Amino acid sequence: MKKIVIIFLFFPLYLFAQNNSSLPKIESITGDTISGKYNDIIINYDNLNRVKSMVNRNCFLPKTVSNSSGQLLVDTMQIQYFEYNDNQLQPFLRIVNNYEYDRIEYDNSNGNTEDLEYKAGRPELKLEWRDSVFHYYIYQNNQRVRDSLIYHKAACCEKGKIELTEKEVRIEQKNTSLEMRFVDKLIDKKYEEQYSKDSIIYSNNVRNVLSYKQYYSFHNSVTSVFSTFDNAVNPFHSLNIASILKEGKISFDEIDLNNLSNDFNLNDAIFQWYYLNENNPVVYEIKRGKIDPPYNDKMLLSYTYNDYKLPVSCNVQITRYFSNGELAGKYQKRFTFRYKGL
Repeated sequence: MKKIVIIFLFFPLYLFAQNNSSLPKIESITGDTISGKYNDIIINYDNLNRVKSMVNRNCFLPKTVSNSSGQLLVDTMQIQYFEYNDNQLQPFLRIVNNYEYDRIEYDNSNGNTEDLEYKAGRPELKLEWRDSVFHYYIYQNNQRVRDSLIYHKAACCEKGKIELTEKEVRIEQKNTSLEMRFVDKLIDKKYEEQYSKDSIIYSNNVRNVLSYKQYYSFHNSVTSVFSTFDNAVNPFHSLNIASILKEGKISFDEIDLNNLSNDFNLNDAIFQWYYLNENNPVVYEIKRGKIDPPYNDKMLLSYTYNDYKLPVSCNVQITRYFSNGELAGKYQKRFTFRYKGL
């Protein structure tokens, strides 16, 4: 199961709402269609324009390799729900439900004992609940002081049984004249063991992330280094959940790309838009740890904008290098942004 990462930044709620109330709210971000498949993230709001839910989907066009039916197939891979007390802008609970598709055996009567390879979107595959996270935000004097996470997942050896694991997020904050640094540690409360650690650095003059480092178990890590931003508006910065959402970003992981060089099969590119960024990234690089796959990715992003200086489309050029500097491949991905009322 993917880990949960929490980023602490506190803004006066009335100022946060006032500065962003006139901007159209983003409803979705969608990747381009490759081989009949595309990915999207849908954002739903309540009547106070607070984020009510977020849905991650894989979509398959009719009459394609992955979808022989005459209808669009939509695989919901994750749903996040947010709950609030009265009219507060800050949620007190986030529930994350993750789903996956079962593998199905071939007909053994034909002497074939292999499993059907996982392929989301096929009609014969059944959507199954994988796990859930109940993430409680605990406040004192209108500031979040602690987070409690309860993981629910199917037991590995007993069908129908649910395993519960409780974790806690602990935060360290260090400020200098030039930057703000936040380190959050995810702790297993039963064994008091550190499950993961993350470090994020923001510049003080403009609220844009400079680097984000994710430490996983067994000492591997992924670092995102951002060097250039545009002068336009980040559409996710105006969300009421911007300062406390999981990993503080919209993220597309392991989605299909257009291969421009046919040199190297790339299926683990990471596309990130941080909620707390005031602007949109134009250049960033993803660096991996010593025991991770031996390559880095350089991302070049270009946007088109509407009259609100919000992006409506994004073209990403990805260049992958091995750790020795040798070119591994070149790729391309496009995204479309849609807004309420536009």
